[in-house]
Amino acid sequence: MKSLLSNLNTRLIIIDLIAFWLFFYAFQTLAFLHDYNFLFLPADHMARINSSGRKDSDLLFVSQAGNFGLVAAYVISWFVANKRNWHWLNGVIVFLITFTLTNLRYFGWNFLHVIFQAPGKIFAINSIWSFITDGIIMIAIALLLLLSKRVIRYIEGSKADKTALVIDKKKPKRTR
Repeated sequence: MKSLLSNLNTRLIIIDLIAFWLFFYAFQTLAFLHDYNFLFLPADHMARINSSGRKDSDLLFVSQAGNFGLVAAYVISWFVANKRNWHWLNGVIVFLITFTLTNLRYFGWNFLHVIFQAPGKIFAINSIWSFITDGIIMIAIALLLLLSKRVIRYIEGSKADKTALVIDKKKPKRTR
């Protein structure tokens, strides 16, 4: 049990939580484009009232798109962890936490959506370009967190310091 717990990396878990959160809400934001004309055009207001089933299925698609975003984030995180020889358990923990909190709506979108939807406000409210801008920016930030060499060095920070000390101790000392 102790060896399993020693494989957990809190820095990796925190960075991945942020990236998974961004993927979840980016995919949900981009999912509004699925049936954009029906959901947002004023001319279709009566159709939305009369076709509540279609509206419900569109909103279900939007909510499930976030889960597809989580799967995409997990796959990317898994490839990075595999390449860096990080333990797979970190990604699973992050996936489970994010899946649970986002689907229970306890993951803070109500507080942070103002920040992450601000770039799209240069366009009209609920316009296609607004959704595209917000979604792409959130995906770009998440990919930066998952793939950036600087972030990877930060995650490996304590491990890299320890290996540097071990290598330094193994070097033979010069005598003259």
